[in-house]
Amino acid sequence: MEKPLVIAIDMGGTNLRAALVAREGRIVARKKESTRMEEGAQRIAERLAGLCRALMEEGSGQGEVSAVGLGVAGKIDHLNGIVLFSPNLKALDGYPLAAELGKHLELPVVVENDANAFGVGENWVGSGRHLTNWIGLTLGTGVGGALIFENRLWHGDHLGVEGEIGHMIVQPGGPLCGCGTRGCLEAHSSGTALVRGVEEAVSEGRLVEGPLYEAWQKGRKGPDVVYECGLEGDEVALEVFRRMGWALGVALASLFTVLGIRHAIIGGGVSGAWDLFIAPLRRSLEEHTRMFVPEEMVALQSSLGDDAALLGAARLAFQDIAREA
Repeated sequence: MEKPLVIAIDMGGTNLRAALVAREGRIVARKKESTRMEEGAQRIAERLAGLCRALMEEGSGQGEVSAVGLGVAGKIDHLNGIVLFSPNLKALDGYPLAAELGKHLELPVVVENDANAFGVGENWVGSGRHLTNWIGLTLGTGVGGALIFENRLWHGDHLGVEGEIGHMIVQPGGPLCGCGTRGCLEAHSSGTALVRGVEEAVSEGRLVEGPLYEAWQKGRKGPDVVYECGLEGDEVALEVFRRMGWALGVALASLFTVLGIRHAIIGGGVSGAWDLFIAPLRRSLEEHTRMFVPEEMVALQSSLGDDAALLGAARLAFQDIAREA
């Protein structure tokens, strides 16, 4: 009897990442290509189907593909498989992605917010596998969140906005966030916020020399550059990471206190700068709550890295198969 397999997809504004995944969480094969959002929703669905067929062919003989799990950034109607709103994937707004992809492949398709998929993946085979309750944060272009209660992903009232921790207000009247509100966590602790912090330092005359300034003058303007220069001791780079850690600590202190939870798992591309923001985060946690002693509050780094959302999407597909059985 062939072993069951699923296809998992992590869909971002820049790239599509897909994998063939076995039931125990092992990735059998991988594919990656550009999203090319300008092609429109229908063409994207067709290319997703092509990516899935290529994986099915590559994994031929290793098992039968029974379902597809898809993680997408944005507000998702996971019950009906519709992308309601996605800032970086606007062509998909209102598009019945699950139904269309399912027609192409003749397979069931489940769609979930990518940060929620991250949470499911870490809870399955990552840093959360031995925890019962925890808060997930993904640090990338923006800040995403997931809530795991009693080893289950929390969906609240199924409004498509559960776990939007990036849009918690941590500084009323603070920096403008992409959502239109001021002082959100995302406006302090995302890759976008890091870059904006350096731009402000340049425009205000606080950054006029050194490797970070030289990189900016040459057009090298990304979170990875800020991190590299922070490791070299650049004070502006260190300051934006201190601000990142402070804001994360404010948000987590409030969440820990309200929910009675004491563990957080942090992932996403920007979490690779862990060594520059974790100490400020822990100081901020200690400063902003008196309900826990510092040792009780635990911030862990994702152990799955870029594969967390992929594996979470796979887990959701396996769960969908089990429900249908």
